Amino acid sequence: MTRFLIALMLATPAAADPLPPAGFYCPIGRDIMPIIVDVGGTVGIDSLECRKARLAGGRLTSRTCYANGASVSSVDLELVVLPGGGLLHDGVRYRRQVGRCP
Repeated sequence: MTRFLIALMLATPAAADPLPPAGFYCPIGRDIMPIIVDVGGTVGIDSLECRKARLAGGRLTSRTCYANGASVSSVDLELVVLPGGGLLHDGVRYRRQVGRCP
C-alpha cells in the first residue's frame, strides 16, 4: 500500500501556483518589453503570447506560445512572483503598473 501511495504521489504533477494579478508589469531600470498577464491565463513575455500559462516552482510553462509570424512553440521560463507583488524574470525585476508602461 505504501509503495502505491508513493508511486501515485510521484505521478501527480506539482500543484500550480496562481498567476500574478492581471496587468502590465514594467521592467525596473531596463528598456525592455513589459510582461503582460491577462485574466484568462494568457501571458505576454519575451515577445511571445503564451496561452494557458502555468506557474509552478518559479517556472512559467505553456504548450502554446505565438510569436511574430504566427509561429508556435512551447516555453519553460523562469518567472518568480516576489513578496511585494512584483515579478522577477531573467534577473530583471518588474513592477505592476496600472495601465501601460511609460
